[in-house]
Amino acid sequence: MNLRHTPNVDRLFFGFLLGWATLLTVGAAPVQADTPEQNEIAKLLPVPGIELGTFGTSVSIDGDTLVVGAPNYVPEPTGPGLVYIYNRDAQGNWVEHANLVVCDAACGDGFGRAVSIDGDTIIVGAPAAANSEIIGAAYIFTRNQQGDWTQQAKLMVSDPRITKLGGSVALQGNTAVVGLISSNIPDVFIFVRDQNGQWSHESTLSAPGTNSHNSLAIQGDTIIVGAPFFGLDDPKQTTFGAVYVFTRDENGNWAQQAQLLDPDPVMPFNFFGFSVAFDNSTVVIGAITFEVDRAYIFDRNEQGDWLMQQVLDPDGNSSTDNFGAAVAIQGDTLVVGASHDAPSGSAHIYTRDERGIWSEHTKLLQSDSGSNDVFGAAVALDNDTIIVGARGDDDNGSSSGSAYIFDAAGTPGECQADLDSDGNVGVKDLLILLGTWGPCPPKGDCPADFDASDDVGVKDLLFLLGAWGPCP
Repeated sequence: MNLRHTPNVDRLFFGFLLGWATLLTVGAAPVQADTPEQNEIAKLLPVPGIELGTFGTSVSIDGDTLVVGAPNYVPEPTGPGLVYIYNRDAQGNWVEHANLVVCDAACGDGFGRAVSIDGDTIIVGAPAAANSEIIGAAYIFTRNQQGDWTQQAKLMVSDPRITKLGGSVALQGNTAVVGLISSNIPDVFIFVRDQNGQWSHESTLSAPGTNSHNSLAIQGDTIIVGAPFFGLDDPKQTTFGAVYVFTRDENGNWAQQAQLLDPDPVMPFNFFGFSVAFDNSTVVIGAITFEVDRAYIFDRNEQGDWLMQQVLDPDGNSSTDNFGAAVAIQGDTLVVGASHDAPSGSAHIYTRDERGIWSEHTKLLQSDSGSNDVFGAAVALDNDTIIVGARGDDDNGSSSGSAYIFDAAGTPGECQADLDSDGNVGVKDLLILLGTWGPCPPKGDCPADFDASDDVGVKDLLFLLGAWGPCP
């Protein structure tokens, strides 16, 4: 129910509180924002560490199993890359369980460039895998009842035009999606597993612009394909990027449902679709631009139409931060990586309230950040666990890489009144609330509307004052 205001009373309230807040701040030392509670619970390092191994290039998690790719891992004498598997024990500790390698490996395969896990199946992309030419492949591994992982299949396509298959992968159940890195083939390939465990190439999806750095997501009967190098049809062949949505019908046939574009591109090269993530009816799209990096939220309505709901653009964001380099979403929580946020990268946690509005909750940083760690170039999310890759970390040699694990338990609404995300509800948050006093803008961001009344008023003020002090 909307709170009805008496204008004169509201004006008195506002004037009194603004004066009170001013007295608190005048003459005081500048307020230094505390670092938000990070809840970093572990840092994973490759054993043994290899210089330029780039451990953390790709990450994926499902339940108590975590997969980390190190595509440049090249031990003596030669090696194709390595994938690490970690299990979480009863005490919550992450323990290295196994390493995945391929039987036909060759130096420089890039095995681990992309990874995805679903249940007892892992898919690993190796975009440079070939005997004599750079054809690429994706490998399927399965876990038996004893917890051991073995290779089940090698996925390839019989097409002489194909190069660097496995540059991106996505997996759910018995369906695997594999992208490639090519200069002229705009295709994504669907593989399916039959009841005997045999994998076969089922279909090919054509999505113009997916020929490099395409990103993939799958859930149920929907596949999302990022095409950041898609060029709009204009005289200058300007690139804006696009995202394609494919759906599967009751007969198992895939068809394009939608093409999503930046509704208001501000620069000719914004690489819309550089990263994608999908959960239920919500898609998150990262866009790396030459002006300001952004992440876009699209929702699918009951009629199947996709509508843009919100643009995420955090305070202080710039074109050099690579905000949107990686994205992950589950339920009402999403993570956006900013791999070049000075000095070593960052990751932003957003939460969705009951009105469907996303607000930034926490900015994740490394506890031991160095220079150019590229923290945030890979992110993964499952339940209360967030994984952030830092392939440029130098702990075990230059760009040996690492991965950080954060506990996001209680993130949604844990400290809703902390409007400036400094880990404390105080004067700054009060000033933000007072500055937004009154009706919320139509379909706009209104983080101080705590009671979801579409209005910032007395009830919201009382909520903020009741939460005054350090966040739990």
